[in-house]
Amino acid sequence: MASIASSAEADRNALRMREKELAAVKIDPADVDLIATELELDKKVAERTLREHKGDAVAAIQSLLH
Repeated sequence: MASIASSAEADRNALRMREKELAAVKIDPADVDLIATELELDKKVAERTLREHKGDAVAAIQSLLH
């Protein structure tokens, strides 16, 4: 049981670290608006995808279209 709890804690810590990394990525709000509008997505989805692609709008759009 202890190993399961420690594994779950490690997963939560990894998720928190990933969220911090994504929050630190600089993105252009105009790119978020463009992606959300053109692909008819929620702005949160557009922003997250853009952050996951380190602010690269072209890569973000390509990943959303595939």
